[in-house]
Amino acid sequence: MIVFINSIIILIFLFAILFCFSKFPEVIKSIDKNDHRLYPIYPFADWLLQRTPLGKMIKRNNSRSNIMKALYTTTKPEGIQHMFWCGKISLVIIIIILFHILSLFSQLAGSSNSVVLDQSYLVRPEYGEGSKEVELNVAMNKKEGTATEEAPKSQDISINLEERKFSEEEINVIFEKGFRYVEEKVLGDNRSADQIVTNLDFISRIPESGVVIEWRPENQQLISMDGAVNNSEIEDNGLDTTVTVILTCQKMKSEHQLIFHILPKKTSAYEALMESLKEELLQASGKSSTEHMLKLPDTLGTYRLSWRGKKSNSGISLLFMGIITAIAAWWLSDKELDKKMKKRKEQLLSDYPELINKFTLLVNAGMTMKQAFIKMAEGYLVKTGNHESKKRYAYEEMLITVNELKLGIPENVAYEQYGKRIGLISYIKFSSLITQNLKKGTKGFTDLMMREAKEAFEDRKEAAKRLGEEAGTKLLIPMMLMLIMVFLIIMIPAFKAFRM
Repeated sequence: MIVFINSIIILIFLFAILFCFSKFPEVIKSIDKNDHRLYPIYPFADWLLQRTPLGKMIKRNNSRSNIMKALYTTTKPEGIQHMFWCGKISLVIIIIILFHILSLFSQLAGSSNSVVLDQSYLVRPEYGEGSKEVELNVAMNKKEGTATEEAPKSQDISINLEERKFSEEEINVIFEKGFRYVEEKVLGDNRSADQIVTNLDFISRIPESGVVIEWRPENQQLISMDGAVNNSEIEDNGLDTTVTVILTCQKMKSEHQLIFHILPKKTSAYEALMESLKEELLQASGKSSTEHMLKLPDTLGTYRLSWRGKKSNSGISLLFMGIITAIAAWWLSDKELDKKMKKRKEQLLSDYPELINKFTLLVNAGMTMKQAFIKMAEGYLVKTGNHESKKRYAYEEMLITVNELKLGIPENVAYEQYGKRIGLISYIKFSSLITQNLKKGTKGFTDLMMREAKEAFEDRKEAAKRLGEEAGTKLLIPMMLMLIMVFLIIMIPAFKAFRM
């Protein structure tokens, strides 16, 4: 079902993207494809903004419009804002598609790698590979004409599938592995040898030792060869039984006996059914120990069994991860705008002393304030046109002011709007000084501007010191990690030498 849903969602998204890309190509004609790498999805994102409630929701949320105006001074803010939302929506769409594709492949891989062949066989590990735990799902359906207690239609069950045993001829070729024995593991989930209620853990071999263990229960009706405890018919007082443990390594054997006190265990009808199923599996495993295939039982009492490999839930997990990643990408896009605004503020403060000095020099050279503004803006245009300078927000705002002056807007209004658009105290003060000069005259104006330039340089020095301190603070974490690594390099060999 999940495979079908994933396939439908992927096809719907791909069809919508291709259809909108061919139907509305004008959406991406005027955009810079280097800045908008996901531009093929923009027509579909634009359609979502125009034809769904998403566009109205975004228009009501104008919290980012002022940021757009500040970052993109010479471009229409509506168009930039529209492209920004198209980019966010396109990023979310591509994340959703990718995670649906990953989920689809995960489901298909899980289906193709089923451990059950023909719903009846399990492939055993070859000799030396060790046993493995196999997760299966068994479906129980009533046989026709039978009336029994209702059982679950589907049940997950674990099988410890041991490696294939070789025949006597093969055993002569293979070097017997085994050495070592861990006695306490035989108890399994039981508290002690005097209180045995659940199955014992009969280990077939000790890992990384080559020791092979043989178990010989005194009463195989009570404890089977694999450690399964059959205590369904034991009296309340319990029963003692002996198990002989034989350790084999290079034809040498050592054996001792363990005494267990088996207590009765009350089981429900469902537990009894599952115990019977496990017993059938164990018997089938013992009968086919020399075969490559293990024949799974197809009936159990009055139930007909059908087997299949347990499906992995990784596909569903990937879908949830895709949703979380899409939400995170949407949120981080806003954080990226805040980061750009912080860099804009730092750049404006850094450019302020130089801008004040240039303006003061031009005014002292005999230019009017309007001529000085135009001269500085034209110089910036020449540098950016020759690719000698990157975008500087202070001069971009100055270009807007120059255009306003050319359109006939009064100088005092244009200069005031210059400071308000930038929004920093230093630039608001600069525009106020110019406006006061227009009203009161030029007397003392040069001295005020020189004093302002000096204070701006001092503020710039303080800002540089603060940035240096912040950089040093950020380096503390990697320095601490390096110090810990040095301590570990020194202390670990010393500790080993001390233990020796």
